[in-house]
Amino acid sequence: MDQEKYQIDTIMIFAAGYGKRMQHLTTASPKPLIPILGTPILHYVLQLALTYPFKRIVINTHYCHQQIVDSINEFKLQHVVNTEIILIHEPHLLETGGGIKNAYPILGNKPIFTCNSDVIIQAPHNIFDLLASSWDAVKMNFLLAVQLYETAVGYKGNGDFELLANGKLSRVKTTEHYNYIYSGISILKPEFINNNPAKVFSLREYYLNDQLVYGVVIPECKWYHATTPDDVVDIESTLRTC
Repeated sequence: MDQEKYQIDTIMIFAAGYGKRMQHLTTASPKPLIPILGTPILHYVLQLALTYPFKRIVINTHYCHQQIVDSINEFKLQHVVNTEIILIHEPHLLETGGGIKNAYPILGNKPIFTCNSDVIIQAPHNIFDLLASSWDAVKMNFLLAVQLYETAVGYKGNGDFELLANGKLSRVKTTEHYNYIYSGISILKPEFINNNPAKVFSLREYYLNDQLVYGVVIPECKWYHATTPDDVVDIESTLRTC
């Protein structure tokens, strides 16, 4: 095993939000537990995380915390899980950046992976390997896995970034859509986030303004993003034909 490659041994999964755009699907249950073909989205994310030798999976929760606890226990009964799973309940919603800052005593100052809990990603190669091989802690504050706009299923936004020749991500003004979408997986430095004086803040403010945000394209990837009930229908229809 390439020890240098696997130095990033922790992933944080964001599962604390309300998922209000899911309307009736989240009135009594959190968005990460919405079933896609009978399987909660969070379980797809956990299955993806288990493809890499993480030592710890840290999950922040807020809305319907106990339901997520129960679902993770169910996942453990269904799968072989040798990775430590740590849940951090946030009494008040802290957003993604605040969630990392709140978890910093557990995360420590080594780089970590992060992953959103509303995406399903299928690829013929290991996405975490790809990011870890491209990570440069000296020149990067963030490394985001990005996907071509045209390949997303269940996504109806205008994209997120342009990818420059030097690997940096850019938000130049455009009247068209951006060509790349953030896939929901990244590498970042918790120590850098912990220095933010705010308690509640989003990582998005860094993605859009920090000069050391880089991107890696995930080739041959199928990326499914669930934001609304219609997205769930689109994703299930597409997965049935795969």
